[in-house]
Parts: sequence; C-alpha cells; structure tokens
Amino acid sequence: MARLKQNLAAGSLESELAGLITTRDNLQARQTAIAAELGQAITRRREVLIQGSDAAIAEAEHACREVESTAAGIADALAEVERRIGVTEAKIEEARVAGEREAAAALLERDGKAIDAAAERVRQAVSALAAAQAALAGAITVTSSPYFGKYDFGGRRSGEAPEVVAAYLTGHMIATMLPGLDVSEAMRKIPAGGWTDRRLIEPTEHDLPARALLTDPMREAAAQVRAGEASPDLPRFHRPEPDFTPDVSLVQVYVLTPFRYGTGEWRMPGIVSGVVENIPAPVAERAITAGLASAAQPSNLASLHARRPAATEGVNVFAFLDLGFDLADWKAEQVARRRAEWLAEQDRQAA
Repeated sequence: MARLKQNLAAGSLESELAGLITTRDNLQARQTAIAAELGQAITRRREVLIQGSDAAIAEAEHACREVESTAAGIADALAEVERRIGVTEAKIEEARVAGEREAAAALLERDGKAIDAAAERVRQAVSALAAAQAALAGAITVTSSPYFGKYDFGGRRSGEAPEVVAAYLTGHMIATMLPGLDVSEAMRKIPAGGWTDRRLIEPTEHDLPARALLTDPMREAAAQVRAGEASPDLPRFHRPEPDFTPDVSLVQVYVLTPFRYGTGEWRMPGIVSGVVENIPAPVAERAITAGLASAAQPSNLASLHARRPAATEGVNVFAFLDLGFDLADWKAEQVARRRAEWLAEQDRQAA
C-alpha cells in the first residue's frame, strides 16, 4: 500500500513537472518575441526623439514602457516557473529516494518472511530427524552393535555402544544428503581415560550406510549361524560400568542432642556435637526422624548455645548417643541397588 501511494505521488509530480516545463518553454518563446518587439519600440523611439513631435515622442515613450512592462512580467513569471520546477524536481528526487528505500526495505521483509518459512520447515525436519535418530538408537541393541563394520586407524569399530553407532549412521546420511556440511563425531570420554578425537564423517557408503555398515554384516552372520558355520552365542556389547557411588550433599541442622554415627567398619564414628552443624544428608534425615536434630531453628537456641560446651567437653567419643546409622553401609547399599538396576537394564536391552 505504501509503495502504491508513493507511485501515485511520483506520477502526479511528474505530470506537474511536465506542465511547468511546457509553461517555461512558452514563456521563453514569448520572452524572445517580446525582446524583438522591445528592440523595435526602442528603435522607433530613437527616431522620434531625433525627428518627431512632442506627441509622437510621448506615444513612442508609452509604447516602450508597455513593452518593457510586459517583458518584465514575463521575466518575473519565468523566474517563478524556474523556482517551481526546481521545487518539483527536488520532490521527485525525494520521492525517488523514498521509493528506493521502501523497495529495499520491502525486499528485505519479503526475503525475511521467506527465510522464516523455510527455516521453520527445516526446524520441523530436524525435529523429525531427532525423533528418527532416537528410534534408530533404540533399534540398535547391544547384540547388534558388535557387527558395526566401520574401520578406522584402530581397526574395526565393533566395540562401539549402540548410541554411538546410531549417531555415526545418522551423521553419515546427513553428510551424504548435505555435502556442504562437515559432519563430525562428537568427542567421547574413554573409560580407560582420555577422550576420543572429533572425527570427520566421510560419506563413503552413499545414502544407505546402515545397510552397508551394520545390517548386511548382521544378515551374513545370521546366515552363518543358521548354517552351523558360526556359534549361536552372539557377541554382545558390554557397557563399562559407571561409578554408582552416590553424591552426598551436606545439610544444615540444629543439633538438639549431640550424637555419633558410623563411618565404616574399624573407623572412628562421626561426632555431631555443635549446636549448628552441616552434616551428610542421610545422617541429617535419620537424626531429624530420631528427634536429635531439627531442620528449623528451635525456640531454645540461646539455651543450647549456653549449655552445649559443658555437655560435650571431655566426653568420650563412644559416650555420645549412637544414631544407629552407618553412612558407609548406606553408601554400599546405594551402590549395590544402583548397580543391580543398571545390570537389569543391560539385560533388558540385550533381550
């Protein structure tokens, strides 16, 4: 709409300029003619002044003044037309510049809308790709990943985790379909220590890397097992066990009664004797349940501060009230539970 208004305004100004130029041409023609007429009037007046009567001189003078007045009027009108032409040309130039600005801005806005629409389609495609990638990772089990047929400087990569194989296959397809992108494998922490390199994925298997690098070797192995040429005891990816040790945070509590808790066999117990202490969260939970500590500030806090030094000074470690809780045993139970859950999940994935 703004562009249409600018075009209409520019057209009106062009018409106005054309009219002014025509007027200027007409005035210039009249100016030329009146100049010749003025020259003739001056010549007549000169002759009359030399030879004529007073009446003839007066008539010649009057004729000259009329022509001179007309010439002055034409010159004044011509100057005004020139001024108006200049103003109109300036407006046309402003309209031209404004039109160029509007055209450039409209071009950017148009391209921006097109890019947003195209980018949204890419976003949706990437979102669908992420879901498909997750499905691929779920389809590759710990009994299928050992057939991964990719080779590198270290030999065949048959010991990769299923998610690593899925990531490579997906990256391979992206690199194949989008040759303008460099696709690399992410750096991964090695259980033995250190990190893998960020390796560039080279699309050597065209657009069917899963078939060439994984499922074809699996079909070949299946045929060999069926024919009795290979053992039915299939290879399996064994995921390195993670560290199951729980992170134990410290919790601030108000100690109502000093106590001790176990820290492991043949180790000295932990003593909690201050009025305000930061202690392991499992210990704090058990102490609060037992009524030996409080998470909220007690009303007798000042009295506790006053009486606590005398109640704990010189007291034997084992004379403190036993919480009946061993933090080391609790950690061992957590490790055992987490490991059992992890092993069950590995068995489920291999099933």
